[in-house]
Parts: sequence; structure tokens; C-alpha cells
Amino acid sequence: MAGIESSQKKSVKISKGILYVFFTVYLIIIGVYLSGFIENYQNEYPGNLPVFANYIPLACYLGSIVIGISFIVFLRNTTAQKTRELKSKGKSKVSIYKQALFAIIFIFAFIPLFSPIIDQGVNNHNFSVYNSDWNGCSDFRQTMIDEGYDVMSIQSSLSATDRLDKSICLVLLGPNQFYNPMFEIPFFVDFFNGENALLICHDHGSTKELLWEILISSLFSQNATEMVPVTLFANGILRDNASYVTNPTFPVITQFEPHPTTNGINDVILSSATSAAGGPLVDLFGWNVLARGSPYSFVDKDGSGDFNATFDYLDLSFMAGVLPISEDNLKLPLGGDEFTPITFMTKDTGNVRVFVSSDASMWNNELIDLPGYDNEQFAKNVISWLTHQDEGDPKEDWVIAFDEAHIRPEYSRDLSSAGIYGFIMQYIIHLSTNPITAWIYPLLAIYTLSRYLPGRSEKKQKKKIEEQEKKEEKIRFRTSSFFAKKIDWYHQKNQYRKALLLLNRRLERKLHAQLGDQNITTRNVVDLVQSKDPNINKSKLKRIARFIDIITDLKAGKEKIKEESEFERLFFEMEWVVSNL
Repeated sequence: MAGIESSQKKSVKISKGILYVFFTVYLIIIGVYLSGFIENYQNEYPGNLPVFANYIPLACYLGSIVIGISFIVFLRNTTAQKTRELKSKGKSKVSIYKQALFAIIFIFAFIPLFSPIIDQGVNNHNFSVYNSDWNGCSDFRQTMIDEGYDVMSIQSSLSATDRLDKSICLVLLGPNQFYNPMFEIPFFVDFFNGENALLICHDHGSTKELLWEILISSLFSQNATEMVPVTLFANGILRDNASYVTNPTFPVITQFEPHPTTNGINDVILSSATSAAGGPLVDLFGWNVLARGSPYSFVDKDGSGDFNATFDYLDLSFMAGVLPISEDNLKLPLGGDEFTPITFMTKDTGNVRVFVSSDASMWNNELIDLPGYDNEQFAKNVISWLTHQDEGDPKEDWVIAFDEAHIRPEYSRDLSSAGIYGFIMQYIIHLSTNPITAWIYPLLAIYTLSRYLPGRSEKKQKKKIEEQEKKEEKIRFRTSSFFAKKIDWYHQKNQYRKALLLLNRRLERKLHAQLGDQNITTRNVVDLVQSKDPNINKSKLKRIARFIDIITDLKAGKEKIKEESEFERLFFEMEWVVSNL
């Protein structure tokens, strides 16, 4: 009969294990399927799906992780007898949580390795160098490779370039994610202390805030002969009613100032661009303006299609008192006779060269090699100037680094393999490279590894003694005449609770002898132990109190013992309590 019950229990456990595996794999497959479906649906019918729909695949992935961890805990509980023995010392929960933590770390460590199998490392992010559609910049990246440059992409943090022993040409193509000043300002402080270069292509994203962070960083630069300039970008679309293709939001820039970047450049087409702030900011920061729109161009802020001087202006009032700007220039026009929109500017600080564009779309796959326009050659000229090719610098000394970490989907979470990798790695790189937090890692490593490193000889000896006592305790339990008589009884009747209470009489006799007229309660037992040894270890005291609580609940019928392993565990604990009273 016992064999049949054991077989049934085994069958149930196997069934549970199969269900765990099935639901884990099922949720992963559903998540992958829904992710592809949502992406295709959004491409065909943009804006029709609610934003929360993008979180459904993520919920499936998180659900699969939770079930996977539960499966690991299930296996641990059903196959490892040692876990139950450790539980008698109050360690089993810690052990289970540690196993779950290691499982999570294991999963997150291998996600970046296996997730590219799903999407092959490509994505549909605007201006991503791994997006081969019309809105990606894979052709720009390939052009730089064909030109002989060493090209890399940054998926996690800009600080990932700190370990390179080459000059960095950092390319920011239409970033739309917030630049955290806590991490980026320290990076740019070092960046402007070296011979590097910066290409900023604004596209109604987060480069506005970044330029202020760069300005703060440049104040701490020791090598730059001039401060890195700042500029603002207008919130609106550049329209050129005189020089355009298809419609005025596709302006064609035809007027260029002499500069190494504009050699051989006649026509550059833009798409939904904006304008860099001109007026007093150009002279104040020493910008070199390379190109503007035609006299009939302006920045349309309200989408009316016409220039409205009372509305289409850039408000600089927040800079009053901070920078020497007259009150007449605090409302900077974005068109008309007083201002022609600026599209390209440069600045050489002495050791760092900066190129700013009011549009990133000119170098996407749709426009970079459009016949009849010089967008591709313009890209080559800009990178050539930034990397000091006009001064004879070898290309081998430079790395063209595309910032992919701050390019993300517009209305959803980034579930691409590159996005997941960047999400996991950014915090590791931030904390390990930032001078404010870098000291945490050695302390964390010491704390983590100290428990696994060889300890002192006294600790080793103590551990050996404890293991020997445990073996002897188990032998005494196995050979006990009382246990030998009762083992068959509780096997047949499954009366583990009654058997343990019978065995507990020995403990009760000892406690009655020491407590006298006092009742056997957890509080009285704890006070007794403390009176005998005021310096008793707190963990030992808690262990005794926990066992007395369990026995009290068993006597009151609040707890039951269903398995032999649980009975055996509690018997071991009882023997330990008796020996420590």
C-alpha cells in the first residue's frame, strides 16, 4: 500500500514538472508571436493599437521567468534532501531564495546571448544602424565601414567607450531617450579632455537637454582651449517654400559656407527637420554656421503652414540674467526678414570637434543615397573632418561609435534583443565606470565571495566538529530502540504528529525539571535559556523559540506532519534543543 502511495506521489510530481515546463515554453512562444504581430500591425495601421498592447509580450516573458523560477524551486524541494535538513537550522528559505536569485541572474545573463536568435539583432527603431528599412541608418553605417573606419555601436551606456584606447567619434542620430546627467556628465568631462569628436543630429528628441549637459561638462575640461558651445532647437517643422521636393517639409539646402565638410556639396535634402537657434547664441558661443534655409524658410510651430511672428518664435527668457542677451533678443524669431533658419553648424574647441545638424533624417536609408542629392558625400565629409583627416590622422586611430542606447521605440517598451541587452548592461556599466559609484563594486565582490573563500583554521575545525556531531546524531536516531519500535507504526498509520509528541516527552521532562512550577511556554523557555547563559547567540535563541512554537502548535492541533521527511527533520531539531538546554 505504501509503495502504491509513493508511486502515486511520484507520478503527481512528474506531472507538475511537465506542466511547469509546458507553461514556461508556451508563454515564451506566445510572447514572441504577439511581439511580431503587434509590430506588423503597427507598421500597417499606425496608432490603432492602444499603448498597453505593447506590454502584453513583456508580461508573457515575465510570466515565463516566474514559472521557470517556480520550477527550479519545485525541483529543489523534491529532489534535494539536504534542503530539508538545512531547514531544521532555519536555512532552507534562505537556500531557496538564493537558488531563485541565482536563477534570475542566470536567465538575465543568457538573454543577451539567445535573444538575437529571435530577431537576428535587427530592429525597427528610427535611425538605428541595425534597421535596414527606410527609417533606419544601416546604409550610413555601411558607408563608414566602406570608408575604412572602425565602427561600433553603443547599446548600454556611453561609458562603454571608456575602455577603448582610440579616439572616439561619437555619433548621435536622433536620440529620443533621456540622458541621465548623473552618468553622462562625468563621461563627457573625460570625453572633452581627450582628442575626440561629436556629431549631433537633432530630430525632435533628447539632444536639447544633452547639449546643456555637454556645456556643464566642458567647464571641467582641462585640455579644451574653448568652451563647448550650447544651442537650442526649435519645437516645430522647418518649411521652405522656395527650395523643396514634394512639399515644403522636405527642404533642399543649397547655400553652403566654405568648409572642409561642404567641399563638393551642392544639394542636401532634409525631412521634417527643425532649426538650430541663431541670433545672439551664434556669436555668444562662437558657432561656425555652415548652412541655412532659403529666405522663404521658417519653423512652423503650430502646423498652420504659414509663418506667424506672434507665435513662431523661440523663447529665451529663461536665459536672461544667466547669459548676456539683451531683452530685444529674448524672443528669437524663427523666420521672416530677421532670421533664416540654421541647419548645420560646427565648432572646434581645440581638441574636440563638434558638428550639429538640425535633422537626422538626411542620413537615413531613404535619403542618404537619393539620386541627384549629395547627402552621402556630405556624411563622408563630416566624418572625415571630425576625425581630423584634413590633418592627416590615420583612420585606424579612430572609432566611429553610434549611440544606440538612446534610440528606442516611440510608443512602447523596447523588446528587441539589442534593447534587452542595453537595459541589462547599462546599470552595470554606469555603476562600474562612474567615479561616484565605482567603489561599490569591489565591496560588493568582497561581501559576495567572502562566504565562499577559505576561512580561518578555527572555522574549518568548528565546521568539521559540527558535521561529525550531526553524523553521530543521525546514527543515534537510526539505531534508537524506541524509534525502531515505532517506525513501522507511523509508516502504516501515517501518525507522524502523534509519534513526535510521544518523543517530545523527553524534552518536556527536562523542561519541567528546570522550570519548576512554570508552564512550558516559548517565553518561559527563552527566559530559562538566557538566565543560564546571558551571552547566548541570538540565532541559537531564535532556533529554540521557533521549535517550542512548532511543538505548541502540534499539541494544539494547529499543525500537521504529512511526510516522513518532515517528521525526521523535526526529530533532529528536537535532539538539538535537548542538547542545548
